[in-house]
Amino acid sequence: MANDETNVGEPLLYDPLFETPPDTVIRDTPGRGFFGKAVVKKAIFVLVLMLFVGVSIFLSFNSLAKARFHYEETDGGMMLSEFNANKVDPVLEVGPVFTADGTAKTDGKVVAVRSFAVCCNENTSFILIGKDVVDIPETAFYSCTALQAILVDPENPNYRSDNGVLYKLTDGQPTELMLYPARHDLYGTMLALGEQPPANAEEAAAFAARSEALAKKTEDWLEALKKDDAPETPTDPEQAAWLNALQYDVLPGVTEIGAMAFAECEALTHVTIPEGVSNFKSMAFFKCVSLRSLRLPDSTLEIGSDAFSYCEKIPELYIPASVKSIGHHAFFGCKGVTEMHMACAENELPQVGEDWLPQQKRGLFSHDVPVVYNAERGAEA
Repeated sequence: MANDETNVGEPLLYDPLFETPPDTVIRDTPGRGFFGKAVVKKAIFVLVLMLFVGVSIFLSFNSLAKARFHYEETDGGMMLSEFNANKVDPVLEVGPVFTADGTAKTDGKVVAVRSFAVCCNENTSFILIGKDVVDIPETAFYSCTALQAILVDPENPNYRSDNGVLYKLTDGQPTELMLYPARHDLYGTMLALGEQPPANAEEAAAFAARSEALAKKTEDWLEALKKDDAPETPTDPEQAAWLNALQYDVLPGVTEIGAMAFAECEALTHVTIPEGVSNFKSMAFFKCVSLRSLRLPDSTLEIGSDAFSYCEKIPELYIPASVKSIGHHAFFGCKGVTEMHMACAENELPQVGEDWLPQQKRGLFSHDVPVVYNAERGAEA
């Protein structure tokens, strides 16, 4: 009882209702001289704030004004080392050397592209490859989410375009699929509806504008298709053309699917992979979230890390006996798979990396799906 009387009228410790608000008024500080004056401290505060705002504005404008093209000298010509796109850049030409204002020079040519030179680009719809380009790394055009097609000059002996899909040539024949553009479905739909492939940068820019209008018109239907909510047999000719454009047949003779070749092609539903393909490189089909089937040919030897991770709609997986190595997280996130079917015996398991199997969630924990050995091909074929 004595304690109650002692505490009458006193605020509880740390109670915000009784806490004295901090003094936010700038006042004179005795003993600090000139710099202790309130008016001086206010002036310093304003100057620091203005300096901070000025630096922020400068950095923002500097970023916006960043040169679009960066080149470096290399054997035989110039290398495109960096490209910074903006909303007026639906087309990138890799061949001419451009000045800061976008004018093509007459005394230079691009023969190579640096890895990640065109990175996380959300504006460019077409990339045109000139006849003199001899070196394009697999990661040159990483995560170009608006890219519809890569068009290669027919005189280029090193690379070829198959309806907008980039291939590397060996002795004149396609041996590696290097890049399937993220929005190739839009390009394929336009061709199916009667559009002609663009022959130059000007035609490509006009093509991009028309395809963007089509994309806006059908975006709701395409989103419904990704969620399996769209009609199976659409009556609209545009939708029917789009369904066909969501499928692709890899050219015969190809032996490798390049690193990130199909990565983040979120609309792609079916890919036919021919016999002869032996290597699926790292992240080859990463996050192809709409891919509904996968048949690995009997020629498959290597499956790279994250090669098929997050291909959520694949229902069946069969690993042929030819496979010698499977990289880490190769099938991680393939949540539609309930069993991994392996042609090999359990004691003949190929070299595998960490978390290579799909997983299923049971309660609060995730577990690897069971593996069935000595299996035969099933529904995925």
